Amino acid sequence: MKYLKGGRGLIAMVVLIVIFLVTAISQNIWSNPKSTVRKKVSFIAYGDDSERWENMREGAGLVCEEKEADLVLMTTLLEDDVNEQKEIIEREIEDGADALIIAPCSNEIKEYIDSKKLRIPVVFAESDGSPESGRRCISVDDYELGYSLGSEIAEHESDIVTVAIISENADIDSVAFREKGLRDAIEGKIGKLINWSRNENEETVNKRVFIQRALVSEATDVIVTFDNSTTDALLDALENLNQKSKVYSISTSNKAVYNLYNKEIIALGYSDEFSIGYLSAMYALSPSEAEKKYPDKEAEYRIVRKENMYDEDNQTLLFPFVN
Repeated sequence: MKYLKGGRGLIAMVVLIVIFLVTAISQNIWSNPKSTVRKKVSFIAYGDDSERWENMREGAGLVCEEKEADLVLMTTLLEDDVNEQKEIIEREIEDGADALIIAPCSNEIKEYIDSKKLRIPVVFAESDGSPESGRRCISVDDYELGYSLGSEIAEHESDIVTVAIISENADIDSVAFREKGLRDAIEGKIGKLINWSRNENEETVNKRVFIQRALVSEATDVIVTFDNSTTDALLDALENLNQKSKVYSISTSNKAVYNLYNKEIIALGYSDEFSIGYLSAMYALSPSEAEKKYPDKEAEYRIVRKENMYDEDNQTLLFPFVN
């Protein structure tokens, strides 16, 4: 009898331990949100300059952290390689991406995405307008950005000045809109407008080399660029040739900000890429919440000169991660 009583006591103790463990595990599963599967957001951009996309990645990363999603940034080797960007998109879809944020290197990428009829959210970052499918495009108003920079030229430069526009990356719609805005702003208000664009023999030439050739072949008073890589290449070309020129640019590169401070750049159009990334991730992960909080929201831009670059609002935009 003593043996039976001891055995029953042992069994009862084991049952209690099992119940306790099951209860504890169940409570841990239900109370710990990290046990749920995290979504994967693929941010696919163009060009191999990681600095180019850092502010945008930081903005998107903040949303992903709040929504407990994982953000992966991928870039192409070249800025205009449509096929490589398509390959990356295909790979990320096959690898199970739950949402895509794409900075398209060409409108062909938009058409390609629309033809696939994907069921996962796709947001186009730094891209103007809306495709016919109604996909969300997050950007500043690039036409107004270009127009504002052109107004700076018209206001501060002589009406007999010669202005050279470097037309690079024209397949990127944000760049195309910026150039159109600037041309509209200065039309009839300057002496001469010249266009520096590649001919058939220069398509594979290094961008800096192409610009150096233009600099030594045609005199100009003012030079205008519309994107990071072209701005940086122009600044390198001027330094290599030991030349000075009045530069008006749209760029968010560190080199552009540094040369604004050194007065190599007269006026800099700077867009709020952190907000572009943040809004893109919001629409990718929580479109209904984003529509409610940020209906028709556009990221801001500023035209900054050396004399006002340390104004509070401009400083926050130019140096977002400096405490």
